[in-house]
Amino acid sequence: MNVATAYRWRKQLVWGLALIIAGTVILLAQIDVLDIDLNPAHFWRWWPWLVVISGVTKIIPPTTSRYFTEGWWEIFFAGWWYVSFNHLWGLGFGQTWPALIVAWGVGMMLRPLLDNIFPPSIKEQA
Repeated sequence: MNVATAYRWRKQLVWGLALIIAGTVILLAQIDVLDIDLNPAHFWRWWPWLVVISGVTKIIPPTTSRYFTEGWWEIFFAGWWYVSFNHLWGLGFGQTWPALIVAWGVGMMLRPLLDNIFPPSIKEQA
């Protein structure tokens, strides 16, 4: 199985699992087992978790160095956005935007190192 096929399979697996969990949580809230605010106006605060799920699908092996660094970037970006938008720990966009530059630099440094760990994809070999 090549990396592209494995990625497609794990993407379906992770997104399917995410839907099962989301549906279960909403069902339990609807039958008053969980006390969760299901006001649709508040869901926009939680959209970064969709980006986290996308990132997780890219870092689960087998993968390539490109998928791996893109996955970690998506997870970092979603966390940064969530913290900045919701002003967790008193931090907003104005204070935290330099973290994006640091993460970009870390990604640029890690990519060549990860090329030695992960096998090159078929496209990269050509």
